Amino acid sequence: MENILELKNIVKSFDDKKIHQGLTFTLKHGETIGLLGRSGTGKSVLLRSIIGLEQIDSGEILFHEQRLDLLTEQQLYPVRTRISYSFQNAALFDSISVFENLAYPLFEHTNLAEAEVEKRVMEALQMVDLTESRDLMPSDLSGGMQKRIGMARAMILNPEILLFDEPTAGLDPVNIEMVIETIEKFKAQGISGILVTHDISTAKRVCDRILILNEGKIGFTGTVDEFEGSDDPFVKSFLL
Repeated sequence: MENILELKNIVKSFDDKKIHQGLTFTLKHGETIGLLGRSGTGKSVLLRSIIGLEQIDSGEILFHEQRLDLLTEQQLYPVRTRISYSFQNAALFDSISVFENLAYPLFEHTNLAEAEVEKRVMEALQMVDLTESRDLMPSDLSGGMQKRIGMARAMILNPEILLFDEPTAGLDPVNIEMVIETIEKFKAQGISGILVTHDISTAKRVCDRILILNEGKIGFTGTVDEFEGSDDPFVKSFLL
């Protein structure tokens, strides 16, 4: 499998606080990586850096060998249709319906006719099993439903990479299962993913590789089997 995303020697600080101190890894086409680490290790910061919502101090972020870290905000717009971010809080627009939330990126970034927009929105809602929610407002949805709608909106433009920021955080077991099944559907379509999570069981189920951040660097990288079989006390602490 080819590398579609490469991060090389990423360094990032906030004032005197060093967050990343030379992170290097690749994401292959069709692969899902689980990004683990204790609170404050910069997992979400890394996702935000990939799509330019945070500026790295040094290093390189390459998408199909294009340097993303050198692009202007305007130049990043088309990139964000190919690398999409599923926010932890879903980030839906409160004042418009579920249908309008999903249709917005299509009207903003494509020239599709209204009939085709409707078709694409309903396909996305079907993928997250929420077709009956099309006319509801975000405030009418449970937390789990909002997350799934947010994920549907993140994939509405058929991105190559989906960045998931704590997709199961705060959910009950039923909604966690629904979110996992949604991620598995995206994966079956060949979409690559980076999953930031504290939910080890979810990471083991949907990820091909696990990366663990530790004191600004990658403390472990390996397959799920290697993760589960590691004798490293640091790695074992995540499995307890």
